[in-house]
Amino acid sequence: MDNFFWTTLIIDIIHAFMIICLGSLASWLLITYYFSQKNRYRKAATPVSTDISESKRIILPLRLQAYERIVLYLERIQPVNLVLRIQRSEMNSQELQLALVRTIREEFDYNLSQQVYMSSTAWEMIKNAREESVSIINRASAQSDPRESSSVLVRAIFDISLENENMATAAALNYVKDEARLLM
Repeated sequence: MDNFFWTTLIIDIIHAFMIICLGSLASWLLITYYFSQKNRYRKAATPVSTDISESKRIILPLRLQAYERIVLYLERIQPVNLVLRIQRSEMNSQELQLALVRTIREEFDYNLSQQVYMSSTAWEMIKNAREESVSIINRASAQSDPRESSSVLVRAIFDISLENENMATAAALNYVKDEARLLM
């Protein structure tokens, strides 16, 4: 009986040891499987950005916003659009001329920082468009008496704009739009 007792005890210990080892192995396999699935899900949930680095992902919306603002600026400084927005019936020609030129320059100054996001060529075209708009207004103003009604200046601006068709503004608009499309 003494031998039987020790044999049974050893077998029970081995049995318990095997149960503990198998339980530990099963737990380890389940934990490993859980973390592998969690990592696989995490990798699938994050967008793959192999082509776009983090800085480009942040800067792209800023660049597109800059192009939008410049397109708006170019549309707003076209003499015909500008006159329709600025002219008031009580103004004389000189007051209207000053208001138009001041508005063009103020809006340019407001959008000056957008050049950081654009090519040098695009920015030069924008500056040329600004100068052309100011030039059209000044040429029209030279054709009218400063004390006349602003409607005389408006007519002169419309006439010069129709002859000139704002070539620099149209060219700048097309160039900026094309450059913005390349970003998308």
